[in-house]
Amino acid sequence: MHTQESVRRALLVQLEAAYPITLPIETLWQGLRIAGLPSHNETIRKELEYLLDKGFIQCISNELCPNHRRYKLASKGIDFLETNS
Repeated sequence: MHTQESVRRALLVQLEAAYPITLPIETLWQGLRIAGLPSHNETIRKELEYLLDKGFIQCISNELCPNHRRYKLASKGIDFLETNS
């Protein structure tokens, strides 16, 4: 599996484990780091944007602090993990 795909899958699996709770980017970063995957801020943001564009995850912003984003697995992401496990 390519590194990009590994990072995306790791992000999805983390969000699946927390579902239906949202996770901040810091938690996702720690999970990638522990898994030994590339965990550069730019890499994570790029892969999260990709997963958002595909409809696999949702981004929830805090009304008081819009820059504080949390991520949640979307139904399309659940379906993907169920069919590709």
